[in-house]
Formats: sequence, structure tokens, C-alpha cells
Amino acid sequence: MSYPIHVLKFRDGEPVPMKEAVIREVLGPVTVGGMPDRGLPEWWNLRTPDGGEAEVYGDATSLSFTHVSSGLVLDALAELARRAGAVIMPHECPVLLQREHDRRHLPDDDMRAHAVVVPHAGWSGRAIEQVVRPLPEPPQRPVLPRFAYHSLVGVVAPADEPCVCCGQVRGWVYTGPVFGAEAPDAGICPYCIAFGKAAARYGATFNDVIDGDVPDEVARGILERTPGIPSWQSPRWLTHCGDAAEYLEALDADGQPASYLFRCRVCGTSLAYSDFT
Repeated sequence: MSYPIHVLKFRDGEPVPMKEAVIREVLGPVTVGGMPDRGLPEWWNLRTPDGGEAEVYGDATSLSFTHVSSGLVLDALAELARRAGAVIMPHECPVLLQREHDRRHLPDDDMRAHAVVVPHAGWSGRAIEQVVRPLPEPPQRPVLPRFAYHSLVGVVAPADEPCVCCGQVRGWVYTGPVFGAEAPDAGICPYCIAFGKAAARYGATFNDVIDGDVPDEVARGILERTPGIPSWQSPRWLTHCGDAAEYLEALDADGQPASYLFRCRVCGTSLAYSDFT
């Protein structure tokens, strides 16, 4: 669980300190490296015998636990709250109370209305787990491939569907232009462009006109292994110093992308052309 769980003790709507000795007694045995001789660390890590872990921040008035594992770590949180007379506040979930009369000490009406009382016999890590419904973890998307001639601005988007070319879920999809009678209009991942797989499979190109003379290898790299430029007319790839320039971005004009900015990879000169519609 990457979302925090808070342990606090309230009296008359205000947080009050928990006994530091209780915190040390409950969390000390599962604190990585042990507790300092006096006081509490500003933050520390827990590790329980079942391999569970959590990160702890705060002080005796408010402790926050993040990246909390299931199992014995949650049992330690429950034991801490039990011995400290505290409540457990999972992120965006009802507050867990040990006794009904603790409800009146919560700081606002919404908390009081939705708080859940857990009977003494059921007060455990399992009770926390039954109430906590973690928000979906955002997908961990891989690093995008690097293109020497393209910044990728405006031509990739997050995607959870398989690539139409390689069949793998890559986390990203190319959204720019594709040229070729057999090429799909959408659904190609940027990796299949970078590795030349889409060009080889579909005979696809992603750019049309190179404005200047460059070596054949560079020209093929721009046409077949470099994302295209979304453009109102046939896009042009600018060159400088005998090499293709790096495409940076489209410059907006009155809500219409009308100019396209490049930079020379050799001397750094800024280049641009306008797409009048």
C-alpha cells in the first residue's frame, strides 16, 4: 500500500501526543537498526519477521505509515493504536475506532459520521486490511526510447493496450502520422518505430519530405525510425550542417499549430518553418 495510514490520538477534536514509551515498545522491536537511545527518529523503516515493511514519519502527536505491507506490519499498527488509545486513519477510508465513545473526539462531522468501531476481539491488522481499499496503483510505465532527431513532444500518449505491431503492452502509443498502404493508422508503440520493426513489417514511414541533402543512413533513420510531425500539410524535416535537425515542438498561433521548431544537432542553430493553412 503506497497510500498512507495515520495513527493519532484525539481529545475534543484536537490531536494529543501518544506516550513515547508506548511507541518505542511497540515499534522498537521491528524498527530497522533499532530505536535511538532517546526520543523518536524523524523517519524510520519497519521490517517484520514475515518480511513486511513500512516507512514511518512524524512524532508522538501524529505518525504516518507509508508503503505498508500486509501481515505483521499492520498488526504492529493495530497494537500501537490499541495501547496508545489512538485511532487509525487510512487514506480516503473511514477512521477505525476502538470504542464508540471515541467518536465524539474526532475533529469533524464527516469523520464522526463515517467512522467504524472495531470490537476489541477483532482489533488487528486484519481489521485494517478489511477497511482499507487501496486506490489503484498508477501503471509504472517504462522509459521511452530516445530518438536522436525527435523530442517526442506531441506524438506519444500513455496506453494500456498491446502494440498492434509487436503485440506487447509497452505503456505508450505513438499518435503521430504514419505513411504506407499496409500500415495501421494507430496503435504502434514508439519502440517499434525506434527499432525499425514497424517500418520492416508494414513498409511504413513516419516522415515524408527531408528539406536538404543528408547521408542516406540519416535519411532512412528520419523516414523509417523517427516519429513524424503532426502537421496540417505535408511535414518537412529541416536540415543544417549536413545533418537532419532535431525536431523540438510546434509553436501555437491563435490556437492553430502553424510553426515547427528545430535545432541543429551540430551547431545549435534554431530553425523553423511555417505551415500556413
